[in-house]
Parts: sequence; structure tokens; C-alpha cells
Amino acid sequence: MVLSFLHYGLFIALIFYGFRVRFRSADSHINRQVFYYAILAAVSALCFGAGYSSVLGDSLNMARFFFRSAAVCVSGMHLILFYMVLIFPREKSISVLRYFFILLWAVAAYYIMLTDTFLVEVRMQGSVFIHERGPLFLPISGGGLVLGLLGGLILMLRRIKLDSEIFRLQALLVSLGIFLAYLINIVLVAVLPLITHSNIPYLLLPVCGALLVFILAYAAGITRLLDTQAISMAAAGTLLYSGGLLLVSGLGYAFVSRYAASLSNVIVFMLTAAIFILADRIGAFFRSHFRTLIRGQAAYAEKLEESLAALDYAQGRDGVIAEIIDLLKNNIACSAVHLFIENNQGSLALVGSSDEASISGDHSFPSQSPAIDLMLNMDVSILLKTEIVTNYDYNEVKGEFLRLMERFNADALILLREGRTINGALLLGSKLTGGDFLAYDYDTLRRIYGKLFVTAYYLKNVAQESLVMTVDRELEFSEQIIQSLQENMDRIEHEKADIAFMTRSTRKLGGDFIDVIRVSKDRYMFIVGDVSGKGLNASMSMVILKSVIRTFLRETKDFKELVAKTNTFIKEHLPRGTFFAGMFGLFDFSERTLFYVNCGVPIMLLLSTAYNNPVEIQGAGRVLGFVKNIKPHISVRKAAFKPGDILMVTTDGLTDAESMRGVRFGKERIQQSLLENRSASAERLVQFLTDDVIEFMSQELNDDITVLAIKFL
Repeated sequence: MVLSFLHYGLFIALIFYGFRVRFRSADSHINRQVFYYAILAAVSALCFGAGYSSVLGDSLNMARFFFRSAAVCVSGMHLILFYMVLIFPREKSISVLRYFFILLWAVAAYYIMLTDTFLVEVRMQGSVFIHERGPLFLPISGGGLVLGLLGGLILMLRRIKLDSEIFRLQALLVSLGIFLAYLINIVLVAVLPLITHSNIPYLLLPVCGALLVFILAYAAGITRLLDTQAISMAAAGTLLYSGGLLLVSGLGYAFVSRYAASLSNVIVFMLTAAIFILADRIGAFFRSHFRTLIRGQAAYAEKLEESLAALDYAQGRDGVIAEIIDLLKNNIACSAVHLFIENNQGSLALVGSSDEASISGDHSFPSQSPAIDLMLNMDVSILLKTEIVTNYDYNEVKGEFLRLMERFNADALILLREGRTINGALLLGSKLTGGDFLAYDYDTLRRIYGKLFVTAYYLKNVAQESLVMTVDRELEFSEQIIQSLQENMDRIEHEKADIAFMTRSTRKLGGDFIDVIRVSKDRYMFIVGDVSGKGLNASMSMVILKSVIRTFLRETKDFKELVAKTNTFIKEHLPRGTFFAGMFGLFDFSERTLFYVNCGVPIMLLLSTAYNNPVEIQGAGRVLGFVKNIKPHISVRKAAFKPGDILMVTTDGLTDAESMRGVRFGKERIQQSLLENRSASAERLVQFLTDDVIEFMSQELNDDITVLAIKFL
């Protein structure tokens, strides 16, 4: 019965897997054949299991019916496999060939099911499984084996003439899979029965079908080249690690065991643990140095990511464009890098290229087209040429994509976008090695995508050529641009609140900001805080952060999830070392309540009509951008207000402001200013506090400052 349960398990697994291939993979002709193959393999496994159970139950006629049904399924599997080999990599069916194979299958099914020429009888004789075969058993079964092996050989030979490297890889995997599965088939049908003098191994044939289903589906789904060097290196590295671990631990344990009788159990335990840790470190050392030695310059991901994280935006637009093109070209080792930024005409215009002479025709392409729209709808940002050729999802726009690639001599397209809003794009030329982009290259592009997006956002929204001018060593914005960026927020007009804010930067460019987002008539989202750094880099991060928070707010209504996604974006996408200290607040002015998350804001003061001393209500909070998973540290608090209450929020620029003698302005002076001016309007409260800190310092600001004041009416 154990074998029957194995067959039933295979049936369930293959049914689920077959439908997964059919409906979750691309709707291609090859995937449909894999689906049919999987269904036949599943039914054959079910019939094998039911047939064996019937034999054990002495229902011999039922057993014969099930085993014959299994043979019909297996013969169909042979024919489907051979048909796939002949049409690969075509996406259209060959009708004549398909009908011929269907007719051939019908003839085979007739002789298998309706005559005794294939299978005469199955029974148990004692504990021995008897499988009495007819005169056509060997021709039909052997013919199926020969057909499968011939298909593998044909595909291996056809592979030589295939133009696409990805098709050659798929053909190789399918060929090897066929040879492996059919070799196991021969062993189970011919070799093991002779050795064991039993037909039981014959009942394991469905395992071969299941194995080939998984190999076929995997090969059909490959759209990026495998990095065979990386696979070999990982295997060799694992062997080195295991060898180092076994060698050191074996020697260590042998040494300990020799003197264990004279040592206490505690000491033996401590020595054993120490040996294992030492062996683990030595094994890891061998593996790491082996990978570095073998991989060499090919392992560029970490180096490229570090270089992009250190990109200095203060060098200006032209400097940033030149540096990022140089970094990508030299590290990825591609023939060319073309950088595009979306313009006001809805086109992605070329702003920089390492080989502009290689471009044929127009130096731009539309940001709205069927091909680009498909990428947006599929939520795809990185697309390799091999995927366009092999993935049926792109079949309708394949021509448009390939014409774009051909015009710029490119093998990879990177769409730098924020949701459906496109900021720019990159087209990468072919690899200098002459091969296609590998899965390692794709993974690297995904790894650095956030850094590339930040650069595109900077070039489109911050460093537009018509909006900036070079001053000394940094780009200085006009006051009009700074004001428009900072005031790009929803205005609050509510009868229950008097609101004012002020943001002042040290050099006209800074990371402090306030953003207000209207959620409904009475509810507003506030974000107040300080993005680390000064000057252009901090200002650029501030503008980008404001934009992505608004995008996240459209995607999620969960307050904690919004903060968590913002933290992830800062950690993974903004320049290394960037963090955000501030607060996220959701005001409901109709109820005079505030739900808020403290993300490291230094001070939130509440001056209530019930008492005369301003009190801090911010509580503990974690700065965003330091840890990868901030969710366990997010705490949503609630504060209720009465008419006449005042809420004041400031960044650390005020608390850390120092006088010429080195004395900090501190929280106490902020509290005193609030208390002394409590009867003034919110605008006057902000102005009085700003005047106080400037008078206290008697010099220019040394940090950005932000103040938000709300008087509840």
C-alpha cells in the first residue's frame, strides 16, 4: 500500500503543479504542452496506484484496466515530448504534425486498451507481482523509449543552430532532463527487475514522469541565462566549507576525546562548542577566499552598490550623469550605457551616453507606448532582451521592444519609475564578453535599482538644467524653486485649528521639511522631520522622500505600514547613511485628536489649558533608516486636545543650536518661549521662537530648523 500512497501523492502534486504552469506562467504554446504532459503524468500515477491497490485486493480485471490506462497515458507522454522537441522554440502549433501524433496515440490506445496484445494480466503470486505481457508490449514500450531518447538527441543537435543563447540553454536542460529521466526509466523497467527478480521497480515509473515534468516546466520558464560559474563556485565553496568544517572539527574532537576521561563534563562541553565555532569560521574563510579568488572582477555587485551609495550629488548635473554612466559601464562590463530622463513632452530624452555614435535614429523614445504600458501593468522595472525573446507575456509587443533595443544596440532596459510615474530609463549595451546578460547581472540590477531611481529622480526633479546654476562647488537653487518644492503640500483650512510652520535651511538647501496631505475634510496627514545631511544631498533626499511618502499613502491606508515602507525606502534606496528623524501624524480636527508615530523627533510640546507648563508627549521613538525592519519598534500613540490647547513640534536644529559661548538652546528655552507667547496666534508663536533662537545664537544657523505650531480652537 505504501507504493499506492506514493502514486496518489504524485497525482495530487502533478495536478497542482500542472495547473500552476498553465495559469501562472506565460500562456505560451510550450507551456501548454508541459501542462498536457503534467496532466497525463498525474493520471498515469493515479492509475498505477489504483492498479496496484486492485492487485492487492484481488480485483484483477480492475487492475488490468488501470494498468492499461496508465500505459495509454505514458504513450501520450512520449508523443507530446517528441512533438515539443520538433516544434521548439516555435510559438505556433504545426497542425499536420499535431493531428498525426493524435492519430498515432489513438491507434496505440486501441491496441493497449481493447486487445490483449499489450498487457494480458496482472496478479500477485504469493508476494511476487506478476506482470504478464502481450506481443506488442515490447514494441510499444520500447518504441516510446526510443522516441524519447531520439527526441533528446534531435534537440541536442538542433541546439547548435539556435540563434538565442537562452534558447540554447533551454534546449540543453530539456535534452539532459530527457536523457536522465529515460535512463532511470530503463533502469526501472529492464535492469532492476533482472537484478531483483521482481517487477516491483516497474511500479516506480511515474517518478520518471514527475521528474521530467519539473525539468520541462523549469526549462520553459527560464528567461535569463544561468551563471554557470556562480553555480559551480557555490558548489565548490560549499565543498570547501564542509571540508574545512569536517577536518578541523574531526581533529579537534579526536584530541578532546583522547583526554576526555580526565576532564569534567563542563570543560568537555565548552571545548566541543569552541571547536565547532572555530571549524565553522575556518570553513567560511576557505569558502570566502575561494569565491574571491575565482570570481575576481566578475563579482561587481557589492563594489557597484558601494560606489553608487557614495555618489556625490553636489558635483552637479553633468558630473552626476558622467559618473553614473562610467560606474555602470565599467562594473557591468557592457558595450554602452544610455541614460534617459523624461521631459515635459512625455518622452524619455537622452541626457548622457557612453557611446552616442552607436545610436541610430532619434535619441529619445516615448514614455507612453504599448510596450512601456505593459511593463507598468506587469510591475516590471528591469527587462532583459532574453526575456523579450522567450517570455510569451511580451509576445504582442515583442517587435516594439526589439526595435527599441536594436536602435540603441541594447540588451537590457531599466525603467526608473515611482509606481506608474516614470522618471527616467537606462539602456545597457551587450556584454563585452560577447554573451547575454546573466541572472547574476539581473540580480545586481535589482539590487542597485533603488540607487538608480534616486539618481533619475534627482535629474528630473531636482537638477533640471533650466533650474539650476553652478555656485562655488555646489548647485544653488533659486529661492523660487526652494519655495515651490517646500510648499508643494495641501493647505489646511479648518475652523477648529490655527496652524503655522516654518522651515529654514543653513545654505538655502537642507533636509528639514514639513508635508501636509489631505485625507478627508477633517483628517490630515502630517510629516515633520529632518533628513540627515546638509546642502544639496540632504535637500534632494528630502524632496524624494516627500514624493514617495505620498505614493505609499496611495498604496496603503495602514499607518504602521506607511512608516515601515518609508523606513525600507530610506534604508535601501537613499544614499548610504541617510536617516530621518521626525514624526508621522494623522490629525482628526473634528474630534481634536492626533494619532502619531515618533520616529526620533526631539520634541513635541503640549501646552494645555488645564495646566500652565508645556509637557513633552513625543515618547520613545526610532529614527528611520538605521534598521531594516522597523515594524517591531513602531508604536502608534494617541493624543486628545481641547479648545485652547497648543501643540508645537520642532526638529533638532532648535534644541542643538549653540550660542557663541557653546551653550545649547535646549528644550527649556523652547518651553519658555511657548509659555510666554501662548496668547499669540500660531504664526506669531512660530515667529517668536525663530527670533529667540537667532538672537540667542548671534550668528548664522549651523543646522536646519523646522517648527510646527497648532492652536486648537
